[in-house]
Amino acid sequence: MTPKIKWPEAFDEGNPFGGKNGYRVIRITFHDRSLLDVKDDEKKALDILLGLANTDEVDALSFNGLVNPMISFDREKNNNNYIPIKVLDHEGNAIRFTGVYKSWTESNYISRLTGFYSSHDEERNNRIIKEILEVKSHDALNRDVFVSTSDILIKNRENLEECNICTPKEALKIIGLYLRMKGNMQWISHRIGNATYTTSRQSFYQAVTRGLLPNSWKYISELSLASSDDELRSLGWSALHRYSLALQARDEIGRLFYMPSNVSKDDQTDYHFDFLTLLLTAIFDVQALIIKRVHNLDIDDRSCGFRRSPFINAVEGNDETRNVFNIIETNKEFIDILSDLRNKIHSISLKSEFDVPESDPDILLDRICQYGGEEVTGIKRSNIKIIKNGSDPIPSITYSLEKYVLAHFLVNEATELIKSIMDATNTEIVLDESDLGKVNDSPPEYMIPSIETFIYQI
Repeated sequence: MTPKIKWPEAFDEGNPFGGKNGYRVIRITFHDRSLLDVKDDEKKALDILLGLANTDEVDALSFNGLVNPMISFDREKNNNNYIPIKVLDHEGNAIRFTGVYKSWTESNYISRLTGFYSSHDEERNNRIIKEILEVKSHDALNRDVFVSTSDILIKNRENLEECNICTPKEALKIIGLYLRMKGNMQWISHRIGNATYTTSRQSFYQAVTRGLLPNSWKYISELSLASSDDELRSLGWSALHRYSLALQARDEIGRLFYMPSNVSKDDQTDYHFDFLTLLLTAIFDVQALIIKRVHNLDIDDRSCGFRRSPFINAVEGNDETRNVFNIIETNKEFIDILSDLRNKIHSISLKSEFDVPESDPDILLDRICQYGGEEVTGIKRSNIKIIKNGSDPIPSITYSLEKYVLAHFLVNEATELIKSIMDATNTEIVLDESDLGKVNDSPPEYMIPSIETFIYQI
């Protein structure tokens, strides 16, 4: 599930993602000790995060010098019921003071938080106390995101929800989204010595598109080299352009997801969500048109679509497109879900929270739940009983929907289907033999660092 952020309210003006008080910098805290042995994708994400921590829009702190300034605390100093906390600049001067409750270091709190406390395991207890002090000092300083891989803190982060504990990968997606929404296209490459470089919004999303659809290089190259149909190239680029716009629509839903609630937030989310479903279904319609032209299917353009019988019958009856038919049949449930969500723009919008009688469930949301589950789709379904006007309780169902999570699910599922259709289209058959050696099936070497860096942030 995409992590929510409980933004600090005390002494704050604005929000990192905007709102009535405008934008402010985003504040992250690196839990250094837990990040020493981080590996693989989490290590790559951490490297990029550390680079982004040097930008003007990111305010970063650590405890042991991973970045400066640093947070320091003194458990021995008696200050009523508090353990003093101070922030030290790079020269060791204290630039801010606060404190955390001593009660958070006591056995009853540790037991309540972790579900376990052993008076005979002093080493473990001391480690837990130290990590609690660190994450609580982050909260006391009104920080936004606590970057950690601590097993203890990650396991218990629901009980520490005000601290916004995230892994490096989770934190990078939030920070990356924040910077994109600010229009900051200055990025740090984990591949080439954390080099800093700048790109445009359009180039960023194009690079992400080609990174998430790696077989698009071969697909577009072959369509571009086709000598018999000038429209094929335009159709191929149209599919990629719509995918790029879909990623931008999902980002706008994300910006609203992280903003404080206001009266227009739901309406704006609905707008971008409807646009997202239109774009994703349009990509498949474009791919159907490409399949028709590549394989000379005897149907008109209006009949091209993954749910339209003339197209389905045509690809099933053609030996060269049988793989396309098999992929559509395998993914029919998702295709139907996406199309039905798109068709919501013609009827009643998808509500974020509502109740219905148990005898009349929301069939579409139930299908989505059964397909992907709550963690993946963002749809929570609960059985309740509702009493109205003193009448007998009515068995009912309450639905709670987080559209940002659902948007991620739709894009992720659509991405895999788009890639499968690209491969199954067999676009090489439109080429003359002399053109086969001209096909580019991978990005130019100079683009690889930016593509691999960008896709970690999306």
